[in-house]
Amino acid sequence: MKPFSKEQLTIKERFNVREKLLEPFLKKYNNPILVHAIHEKKTFVKIIREGKLKLPSKHKSKKKTPFMEKILGIGNGIFLSLGFVYLTAYRWKYNLIFDINYLKELIYYKSAVNYRCYKVVIDYWCDYDRDYLEKLANKNKRCREVVDKYLYEEYNGKKRVMFDFWKIEKEAFEHIKNYKDKKKLITLIKKNANELKINYPSSKRDSKKSIYTELTPEIISLKDINLLTNKYFLGFYINGGIPKEIKKILEEKYKGKIIFDGKRIKEIIKI
Repeated sequence: MKPFSKEQLTIKERFNVREKLLEPFLKKYNNPILVHAIHEKKTFVKIIREGKLKLPSKHKSKKKTPFMEKILGIGNGIFLSLGFVYLTAYRWKYNLIFDINYLKELIYYKSAVNYRCYKVVIDYWCDYDRDYLEKLANKNKRCREVVDKYLYEEYNGKKRVMFDFWKIEKEAFEHIKNYKDKKKLITLIKKNANELKINYPSSKRDSKKSIYTELTPEIISLKDINLLTNKYFLGFYINGGIPKEIKKILEEKYKGKIIFDGKRIKEIIKI
C-alpha cells in the first residue's frame, strides 16, 4: 500500500472526523493529544515488539518526504501530528497516542512545515518567475496535475491553496536546487519555517486553538522514543479490527495503557 494513497475525504470532511475523534480525549484529559501514525502492519508490529520508535538513521524504512526535511534539519526526526491527521487523510491504521505535555521535549510547527515551505517557493515562482514554474509543470503528467491544481482549483473561494508537494517532491526539490537564485529560495524557506516554530508552553496553548481550525501542526522528536518508559506515551488507536498477533503483544507488554476504539477510551487488560 502506498503511504500517501488518494485522499478518502475532502479537507472539510477530514477536519470534521478529526474533531469528532478528539472529543473523548478532550473530555478525559481536557487537552488534545499527539499521534504518531503508521500505515504498515509489519512496521507497527516491529515497533511494539521492540517498544521503540527509532530515528530514521537507525532503521531502513523509506522516508515519505525526505527532501525539504534536509534543508530544515529535521530529516532525522520522528513526526507526530496533533490528533489523527494521517488517519483521516490517508487511512493510516496504526496510531500511537501521546500526552500533549510531551511538547516540552519536541519541536512544534503551528502548520505543516514541509507543505508551507514548498508553497512559499511555488508562490514566489508564480509571482516572479512564471516560466520556471511552467518548466516544473512540464516535467511529467503528475507535475502538470499538481501545478494546475495549485493554480486553478479553488478551496474556500481561493486559488493557489492546494499544492500536493508529496506527489512530486523529488521533481520540486530538484527544481529548487537548479534555480538560478537558489540562495534566495533557501532564505525564504528557512524564514518561513522559523515563523512557524513555537516553543513550549506557547506550543501547548496553540495546540488548544488549532484543533478548532483546519491547520495541521507538525511536531518532531529528534530522539528515539521508548514506548515502554516514555512517561508521555498513553496508548493506541488501531482503526478497524485488531489482528490477533497485535492483540497478544498489547496484552503482554502494554497493560495499563489505553486502547481507543474510535468512540471510547479503555484500559488495556484483555482486548
